Amino acid sequence: MTSLLDDGVDDTTMNTIIIYLLCTRKDQFSAPVYSQLLHMCINDGMQLFVHIIGGYCILSQTDMPFLMNKILGGVINSGWFGWIAFSFTLSLNRFLTFCFPKYYDAFFSNRHVHWQIAICWAITLFTFAIYMTPFCTVQFYRLSFEWQYDKSTPWHSIVNTSELYYATVLMGLSLLNYAFIVIRMKSMKRTTSEGQQGSQEIRVCIQAVCLCLYTAFVQVHWQFDDYYMPNSRYTPLSTSFTWIFNCGMNPILCLTVNLSIKNAFLELLHIKKTSTCQVVTILPISND
Repeated sequence: MTSLLDDGVDDTTMNTIIIYLLCTRKDQFSAPVYSQLLHMCINDGMQLFVHIIGGYCILSQTDMPFLMNKILGGVINSGWFGWIAFSFTLSLNRFLTFCFPKYYDAFFSNRHVHWQIAICWAITLFTFAIYMTPFCTVQFYRLSFEWQYDKSTPWHSIVNTSELYYATVLMGLSLLNYAFIVIRMKSMKRTTSEGQQGSQEIRVCIQAVCLCLYTAFVQVHWQFDDYYMPNSRYTPLSTSFTWIFNCGMNPILCLTVNLSIKNAFLELLHIKKTSTCQVVTILPISND
């Protein structure tokens, strides 16, 4: 069980690094997609904080007070609602970048991006308010190592089903956006003249696709693990691990697939000199 806590701490450390880079190097990361990735990291950090507390409770074999359990359960699951919304807006960003670049500025100007981010956080706050009512509660069950709906509350089934439909619609639309991107890329005659900018656009798209696919997997596993996993008290533990890894997947991809952030991180560690580090600012691909 120590690995559950260790994973949460490691993922939190990586999230903190990405947040620091994106906040302190705004001249390098001024493109709208980086604002979205920044807030996704903040959302991840919020969820990871709660996971770490859950891991501590397992190791110390202590249960949280009811009110604390209810608040943290609301934080972590409302954060999940917000994460799905952020993932959808990221897919829309990539869709317009590759398929309709001439409309990119209309939808992803600084003002519109701020509104999109605000809507994602509004969804988070709205669902958190629902979890704070006496009608629905998400709480940590130490003996089964999981965050789950309290089935004694009257709205648990309604909210759980709503979460499934909400995730299905937004994740389905996100995957549809990425499918159109694949079709568009196959139909485009990409040339070497696009250079580093085109390559970086593709890398960020790969990052977004990986996040979307894994988020969809986590949602399916959380909802339907009873149908294909063995009947064991450790089965819910697998759900917790997949959820924690989802919170760390964004910073992992930022530090591996995303060359701009990776180079900035290496520069921070003085592994790469500033003069030789080329950080790409992501812009829409032109139709030329």
